[in-house]
Formats: sequence, C-alpha cells, structure tokens
Amino acid sequence: MFHCANPVTPEGGAKDISPPVVLACEPPNSSTHFSSPNIQITFNEFIALKSASSEILISPPLSKKPDYKQRGKSIIVDINDSLAANTTYIINFGKSVTDITEGNILSNYRYVFSTGDHIDSLSISGQVTNAFDNKPVPEVFAQLYLNNNDTIPFDSLPYLVPPLYITETNDQGIFTVENLRDGSYKLFILDDKSGDFLYNMPAEQIAFSDSLVIPYFVPPLLHDSTGQDSVAQPPTSGSDLLFLKLFEEVDSTQEIIKSELVMNDLFRVIYKYPPRSPEIIALNIDSSLTWCMEEFSKKMDTVLLFVTADIPDTLILEVKDGETILDTISITPTKLAEDKKSKKNDDEESKPARILLTWDPKGTFNYLKSQLTGQLSYPVSEYDLSGFLLISDGDTVVPSVEFLDPLMRRFKVTTSWKEGTSYRLIVPDSSFISYNGLSNDTVIHTFKTITLRDLGSLAINVNMDDNPGDYIIQILSEKGIVVEETFLNESGQIKFAFIIPAKYTIKAILDSNRNRRWDTGDYLRKIQPETVSFFKKVIEVRGNWDVEEEWKL
Repeated sequence: MFHCANPVTPEGGAKDISPPVVLACEPPNSSTHFSSPNIQITFNEFIALKSASSEILISPPLSKKPDYKQRGKSIIVDINDSLAANTTYIINFGKSVTDITEGNILSNYRYVFSTGDHIDSLSISGQVTNAFDNKPVPEVFAQLYLNNNDTIPFDSLPYLVPPLYITETNDQGIFTVENLRDGSYKLFILDDKSGDFLYNMPAEQIAFSDSLVIPYFVPPLLHDSTGQDSVAQPPTSGSDLLFLKLFEEVDSTQEIIKSELVMNDLFRVIYKYPPRSPEIIALNIDSSLTWCMEEFSKKMDTVLLFVTADIPDTLILEVKDGETILDTISITPTKLAEDKKSKKNDDEESKPARILLTWDPKGTFNYLKSQLTGQLSYPVSEYDLSGFLLISDGDTVVPSVEFLDPLMRRFKVTTSWKEGTSYRLIVPDSSFISYNGLSNDTVIHTFKTITLRDLGSLAINVNMDDNPGDYIIQILSEKGIVVEETFLNESGQIKFAFIIPAKYTIKAILDSNRNRRWDTGDYLRKIQPETVSFFKKVIEVRGNWDVEEEWKL
C-alpha cells in the first residue's frame, strides 16, 4: 500500500555506439595454402551488409566477382573464380559492415589469405591531395600495376587492365596498400566514375607517381579481435609516405557546349575550350555579305554574334575550329527561343525597344582599385556623350566617357573622385543608338566611393631561395575567389594596397611554363600539375591598418 519510488518506463541503457566485433573466421584470417570455395566471418551481433558491390574490394581482382551474403550474425563470401597459385589475396570490406540496430560501421575490416605457404607482408602508403587547392581527397582508389604484360605498353595499363592491387583513401586522403609481394610497381590514383577501375572517362581525375614505387616492410602493430590477424600501422608522415596530386586532364576534343539565342539579333556560342582558329560560316546567305559582328569573351571560349544584315527567317551556321567542323546550327535571329515564351510580357521581351545598360561595380566603388564601367546590350553606331552628368554634394560635373572595345559596348566613366562621397550619374535618353536602331532610356546610377580609412594593405616578404622559379601570387577571398594577383620571379616584397577589410588566403602557383595561369597535368606526357602552395595561416586585413608577413616558399 505504500511505495517510495516513482514507477517510470525503463530508459533502456546507454546508446550502442560500438561497431560489430569479429568473433571467428572460417578458414581463419591469414590462412595459408587456402583452397576453400567460401569464407564465413562471424560477428558478436546481428549485422547488415550495405553496398557490397561498391564498398568491398578484393586484391588482386578476380575475373568473376565473389558473392557476399549476410546470414544472421555472419557474412558468407562465395569465391566464384579460380585463385592464382602462391598469391596473397586481400578482401577489404570498406564501410559495408554495420550493426543492425544503430548502424555503427566496422570500417575497413580486412580478410587476408594466401594460396601459397606465406602471407606477403610489404606495404606502400601515401596521401592524395587536390592539385589545385591542396585539400585531402577521400574515397579515390590507389592502384598498383606490375610490368608483367607482354602485349600492353606499361604506361597504357591504367586504360586497359584492372590493377593488381587496389585500396581506397580515407578522410585525410591517406591510403595504405598492404600484403604486397616484393617488386617495383606503377602507382596510379583514380577517381573511378564507371566502377571498372579503368581510366576510360574524360571526367575521371587521376594522379600518378613519376617513378616506380618499391614497397617496404612495416612491423605488425595492431591486432584484430580474433587474435589471429595483424595489421600494419600506416605511416602518416615522413619519407615513407608518398604524396600525389589529383587532377583532371584537359580533354583535347573540341566541341560546342551550348548555342542559344540570347535576345533578338544576338546569338551566343560557347566552346569547350578557347578555339585556336574559330570560324562561323552562314551557309544559306551570300558568302560575300557581312551578316554579323563577333565579340569574344575574356577567356576566349564564348562568342557573341550580333546579326547586322537582312537574312532569312532561319539562319544555318557552320561552326569550325580550323579545318574541323564542330557543329551545324539553325537559328531564328528575330524570335526568342521556345523556352522563353513562358515569361511574362513575352511580346515586349522578344522585341526590346531599348538598349539595356548595366554597371560595374554596384554599390560601393573602390576607385583606387577599379574603374566605373557601363555595358550596353548591343553595339553602338551613334552616340552623344555630352549629356552625361555626375552629381555629388550639390556639385554637378560632366565626366569623361571613353569606349573600351571596338564594338563600343563597354565604356568607362572617369572624374576626380572624392573619397566617401555619394554620386548620381545621369545618362540622358538616346545617348546611345545601336546598330539596329534601338536607344537607351534615361538612366540614373547611384553609388558611393570608398573611404580611405576603411581600406587596409597587405605586404608579404617572399623568400624563394630554396625553391626559385616564376610564381603567380594570388590573394583569395574566404570563398576562394581571386581578388588580386601578381607575378614574382625572385625574392622580394609584394604589396596589395587599398584592399577591402576581410580575411584572405595567400596562394602561390609555380608557373613552370610561364603562361601566367595554373596548368593541369598530362599522364602520358609525364607532366605533373603545376605546384600550388598556401601561406600557413589566414590573414585578416583591417581598415586603416598595414599587415606585413614573411613567407618562405
């Protein structure tokens, strides 16, 4: 009738955070003279087997993949292929084994066996980082090849045959290939997109060692739960760790990425990469007729075509690069594409009555580092710049206006700018008349100039005595965007002045071919991607402050 405790629902104990534990293997792990058609691995709890086909790797690979089955607390591996004599095999289960209740992962459990009288015990370890930003690359494959194929050139092996040994990088980009036989190996890293461990897709990223690699012996340090298997502890630094840079090769096959009608009488063609000898030919009009004006982008991979002549309703264009015909395109120059008909006021948008005018920059204008520029949507044939007015603090001046390109689409506006001042720039109606008879509406552009005390500077004393060369030095925003860059080929000071207060990263590119841009690698030509290095810390620039740092490349 009396009680001293409050009855509640049992809490169930602490949450299970432990992965499954291997209790036994049959045949035992690290068996020699192996001849069993199957393997059974038993755990201490019920397990789940997830993504076995992609997660579980066997080295050397078999022509027929084993079957992996989950049965209660066990995994059954059916070997469906004949095994090579005197060979050590490794089955790495990756992240495929989890407990059935909480999904705790048993990472990279390895079952090793040999068809001979001993287990091979040599290893190779390395780290894979992205060649462009030096960040570790997880979940790419380290692949090893022996020069034992009489019909395939050694360098062509990654294209044509599966690797002899394979493993995957961890979250830090580190890999260790263990249980290797003695020999010299080609080391190839592959971000495999097709699942066949062959380098056969253009978008697959790769890395490679410049020379053959030789495995070494690492004494066993760690033991698995069966007490029968030992695993070598991979090095994480030092001379035994190989460092490889992952990159994507430039696909040399030129093609047209996109072709579209942007506005009436304006067509855009985007190339895969800058063409060497671009040519666009109109096939259904007189070849002597000048039917368009061309304008290439800064990177030279995009061309705008402004239609200038009376031409058929449908224009057929042949796009070439040198003697190679890349595509044949049909366009209707005076009607917007079908996918733009869903926009509001389509009739007005398809027949613009005005030239559009855009500005750079918008908002705050750092006149010490950039220019105030305007861009028109169409090339200009007539203009009157005398009506431009620049108003600030009650003062009105006529600024200087100068075109920046042959088609007269871009122009700059200059005056004696005052710091920390609000401006209104007035562009009167019909100041610009385009080649197709369109004019601009009255435009009022408002902006404010930067205040000098709101800007900072960064000076870096670069020492390249140990690693001389031609360098591109870049200052990057927190989002990785290049804010400024300069070039340096000897030790000295570089200074980034009048920059916006923010946190910046400093990057150096060893410009091996002196073309003033970062270049990727080429496997068959044995060219590694250009070396990239970063300053050891993020630099914070504050307003009205000068920051100075020392950097030894």
